[in-house]
Amino acid sequence: MVNGSRQRRYRAARLGATLLAASVLVALAGCNPFADPPPCPRVSILKEARLLTLYGDGPGREASDVAFVLELRSVSSDCDYDVGDQGGGVEVTFALPIRATRGPAAASDRVSVPFFVAIADPTRQIIAKEVFTAQIAFEADSASAQTVEEIEQWIPLGPGEFGVSYETLVGFQLTPAQLGESQRPRTQ
Repeated sequence: MVNGSRQRRYRAARLGATLLAASVLVALAGCNPFADPPPCPRVSILKEARLLTLYGDGPGREASDVAFVLELRSVSSDCDYDVGDQGGGVEVTFALPIRATRGPAAASDRVSVPFFVAIADPTRQIIAKEVFTAQIAFEADSASAQTVEEIEQWIPLGPGEFGVSYETLVGFQLTPAQLGESQRPRTQ
C-alpha cells in the first residue's frame, strides 16, 4: 500500500508541474515564437533619428532660419512567414508616416528627405540597411503636410530561427552635423 500512495503523490506532483508549465505557456502566448502565426519582428523608430530640422541657406540656426521640421510618426506593421524545414524567411510590411512643417525660411513647397530602413539580428548587429528618399509636397499656403511610405522587406531565417528575434530600425538619414544637433538638449 505504501508503494501505491507514493505513486499517486508522484503522479499528482507530475500533473501539478505539467499544469503549472501549461499555465505559464498560456500566459506567455503573446511572446511564444511557436504561436500560429508566430509574432512579427518589431519595427522601431530610432530615437536619435526621429526628428530632423532643415535650415535655409546660410549659417543661421535660429527659429527664423528653419525651412522644414520633419518627424517620423508611429509605425504600423504586419508580416507573413514563409518557412520550411530548410529555413525560409519573413516578409515585413509597414507604413511609415512622415510629417513635415514648413518654416519661415522655406523657399519651396516641396521637400525631399532621406530615411533609412535597417535590420538588426538577434545580437543587435545591423545586417542590412537601405536608404530611401521621401518626397513631401505642401498644398497652397498649408504649413504642414504628410506622406506615408509603404515599405516591404524580406528577412531570411535559418532552420529554427524566428522573426521575432530580429528588429527593423527606421530613421532619418542624418549628416554628422544633423546627428550632433539631434543629440543636443533642446531649450524651451
